Amino acid sequence: MTSIYNLLEVCGILSFNLSPKQILELFYYLPARYNVEVIPSHTMESMLPTTSVRGVMDVIHKKASFGDALIAHFVKENVPESAIFVSWDAIHFKNLLPIKTLTPEEFLFARE
Repeated sequence: MTSIYNLLEVCGILSFNLSPKQILELFYYLPARYNVEVIPSHTMESMLPTTSVRGVMDVIHKKASFGDALIAHFVKENVPESAIFVSWDAIHFKNLLPIKTLTPEEFLFARE
């Protein structure tokens, strides 16, 4: 048995080397191939505490780790486009978010 979080983490790590089709195949067939139950479920309609699996997978397809995809999807769904996203790993989000992304240093110096 494993969790949906672990499955999404594997998909995110491998997204840098696999096509979106291969990532989906991994998502759907890994549990059956290795006889592993995914809790609570491994469907695109499953819900995570703050978002949907489908939304996170859409970001993973853009070459993102699970953690970055979870954050990026949440920001896209809940933050106005006029906002600025500040992260130590701003470079990870530049192609994932429709809003400006800056490191804390860039943000502080941009305000002066």
